[in-house]
Amino acid sequence: LNKLSIKNLVVCGLVTEGCVDSTVRRAYSLGYKIELASDCHTTTASHVLTADQIINHHNEVFKIFSEVKETKDIMFNTKQVS
Repeated sequence: LNKLSIKNLVVCGLVTEGCVDSTVRRAYSLGYKIELASDCHTTTASHVLTADQIINHHNEVFKIFSEVKETKDIMFNTKQVS
């Protein structure tokens, strides 16, 4: 990413409390500007919380590290990099 001069990331994915959480926190610690697609990450229910509860909780926590937006509100850069 550094070689391509990429400074901004859009994050989405599976396992909100695992991979997505780790990616957001690590990217933040490395100085990237992060936009999290709040409606584009997911998980499964635990023994304590439903999947929606986990997602909603993390969307609030992610506000510390990123801009949390719905996918329709994210401006994607369509510039080709080589």
